[in-house]
Amino acid sequence: MNLNVDTTAVTKLARLVDCFDEEGFAKLAGVKLSTLGAWRKRGKGPEYALLGCNYLYPISWVQRHLASLVRARSNTALKRELL
Repeated sequence: MNLNVDTTAVTKLARLVDCFDEEGFAKLAGVKLSTLGAWRKRGKGPEYALLGCNYLYPISWVQRHLASLVRARSNTALKRELL
């Protein structure tokens, strides 16, 4: 993120266009900014948009990514729960 820009302003502006800024998404994911950079290089994590020097994560793309991470419970775990 551009260090000359007020990060609070970027966060507010990102929300106006239904996006997380880089810091907001890092907080949601519970990771460091450097981890997001590594994910982008490796093609992991949600899709993002680079606007100027700000990485934006559209909320709909984050939701789609989260849906892809959902893991179904195994039949074994369900059987144990029923017993």
